[in-house]
Amino acid sequence: MGIDPHAPSPTLDLDRTRYNPAMRRIWPWPALLLEEVAAWIKELPGDLWLDAACGEGQLGELLGKRKRVLGLDIDWRRLVRARSHPYVALLQGSVDSLPLARGSLNGIATVETLEHVIDMDAALREFARCLRTPGYLLLTIPSVTLRSVWQMRVSRQPVYCDPREHLREFSAVPVRGFPHMFETWQSLEARVERHGFALLRGGGVGFLLPMWQGRWAWVEHCMNVLYRETINRWLGSLPVLRRFPYYRIYLFQHKGSG
Repeated sequence: MGIDPHAPSPTLDLDRTRYNPAMRRIWPWPALLLEEVAAWIKELPGDLWLDAACGEGQLGELLGKRKRVLGLDIDWRRLVRARSHPYVALLQGSVDSLPLARGSLNGIATVETLEHVIDMDAALREFARCLRTPGYLLLTIPSVTLRSVWQMRVSRQPVYCDPREHLREFSAVPVRGFPHMFETWQSLEARVERHGFALLRGGGVGFLLPMWQGRWAWVEHCMNVLYRETINRWLGSLPVLRRFPYYRIYLFQHKGSG
């Protein structure tokens, strides 16, 4: 399906992390995430990739001429803006019903998408259907950070996870007290593997520490130093902190029917 500029606005507007180098000194993680995803894809064989929920096309720009990339998004307005990036084609559609033939892709990248999808298994079935065997699925998800755990213990309210933001969040450790809203990394890995995928690699971007309030609020300002990329990568190598990235990255290989 091509871009229809007269189509109605979709009811589900998938949030998309934007790549903005100008914001790097303030909030570097979205830029780092897309750069990390592009670097992983460039190392993989296979020429034709789908950027599933491509948004305004920042990943297509980062991949440049290294891969032939199709862009797909549910929102035609974002696809119009994505035209300025080097996609071989742009398609309007949903990740749970891909307008592509069986076995037509070498790889699929879906960045910060599955937390928004009502039927995640339907999306995974579509990814498996459209991938060649072997093919690659690179997905990223938001991950519960130490800061989020601390905020939830104080406020007794979920962080980010609500119908207006994310239908679900993912965590390295179980998050109790909010039924059906938080899943573990292990449950996500098992779900993807049931659809015929094997986990090849995992990683993360952004490692935020708990924030302080009251008379210790000055510590929060000092922690801005930790938002520098070099120091943050070092934090991510520590045994405990590396389990709490802001974004979790997975690379799976399609092995056939689950």
